[in-house]
Amino acid sequence: MRQDRDVRSEETLVRSLVECWHDASGVARAREHVTSDYVHHTAMGDWSFDQWQAGMAWVDSVFADRAYTVQHVLVDGDRVAAYVRWVATRRSDGSRVEGAGAYHCRLEGGLVAEDWDVFAPMS
Repeated sequence: MRQDRDVRSEETLVRSLVECWHDASGVARAREHVTSDYVHHTAMGDWSFDQWQAGMAWVDSVFADRAYTVQHVLVDGDRVAAYVRWVATRRSDGSRVEGAGAYHCRLEGGLVAEDWDVFAPMS
């Protein structure tokens, strides 16, 4: 590992970004953590920040009171991976839903340039 990098700052960046996912105002703040040409890779193709934000609006239409917790983070050069747990309330019936997933990204200039994630409900 190079000694001129601050792994803690890279971990903090990812933790801060994940904390933005809780609600619409946080999702809007997430733009501060990504590059201007950010790409979110999905199974449906590559999305811009605006497309990712629209996807998160859909998530918000299905789940209220979302909370994401980063369980652990691994840093390897400009790549950062996190294991994330989440809880929410299903808007349709008020039931509690829990899930987990993997989030990883590539950093550029102290910001997230591109990312990938896989999340699934566990209840």
